[in-house]
Amino acid sequence: MSTPEQEREEQSPAVESYVRLKMLGMHLKAHGFTIHQVAGGLVVRNTTSTARSCCGARGVAADTITCRPHEEDGGRYWYFTSWQQPIAETERITDALVMIKGYLGAPA
Repeated sequence: MSTPEQEREEQSPAVESYVRLKMLGMHLKAHGFTIHQVAGGLVVRNTTSTARSCCGARGVAADTITCRPHEEDGGRYWYFTSWQQPIAETERITDALVMIKGYLGAPA
């Protein structure tokens, strides 16, 4: 019989990333974000953003978050922004929420 850690290690990186993005998506949705799972990522939108474009139209703050092993952290899985900046290790879901709220704003 294998342990949960061994089962996790046996999963392919694509499956592992999908599962971890799904988990993040559930937390983000509970915090008021609109989420949409796409191949290789999670589109996160704050539809209540007060950001405005240069012409004054109200915008929607959004990003496509990915998940993959972070080579600089011993291969642990991390969430990344669409511009490849690390957000947080996947085991630190609260830190990821705080970071995402920081750059997309907290939904009203």
